Amino acid sequence: MPELFIALVAVVASLAMLVQLTRRYGQVLVRLDALEGRASPLPDERPLGASRIERHGLKAGTPAPDLDLPDLSGGRVALDQFRGRRLLLVLSDPQCSPCDALAPHLVELERRHRGNGLAVLMVSRGDAAENRRKAAEHGFEFPVALQRRWEVSKAFGIFATPVGFLIGPDGVIAREVGIGLDGIMALGADPVPIAEGARS
Repeated sequence: MPELFIALVAVVASLAMLVQLTRRYGQVLVRLDALEGRASPLPDERPLGASRIERHGLKAGTPAPDLDLPDLSGGRVALDQFRGRRLLLVLSDPQCSPCDALAPHLVELERRHRGNGLAVLMVSRGDAAENRRKAAEHGFEFPVALQRRWEVSKAFGIFATPVGFLIGPDGVIAREVGIGLDGIMALGADPVPIAEGARS
């Protein structure tokens, strides 16, 4: 008798799941039909290939976009605060495991270069509490600013994490985008040659 009851419960659960899947599938089909019937996509729904947004990172020699963002302590961080110094700007996300792998290397890099003209600024996504926890976990002593959605990523033309940009004392991007741990750490290595396009 208990086996029959268990089997009956399993059948009912399976039927309930099948009903839910059928409903979802029907909703998807209705939405697909509606999309196929539309003459052209809405302006904010253009195909990725039709987008004019840079997606490979701003090139060396390009002035860095102005930023003014909230930081984890309730203050503000702006790029012009770093004028006269080299700045390693790192785009991160607290949900990104490669960002976690990069974190101790950034801490060491910042300590090694503290006071010699190279500053580190992390711009992260996500909520402030989660970013505060990550900053405490990794012992960040450099500022961490928060972007809304992808605003800074869009301005710098790359939608991945972790990535880094080396910005020269003049506010111009000094080298090509660094992607991943090795690419970002290479940007902070000494000596740092300035790209041909970034020289005056």
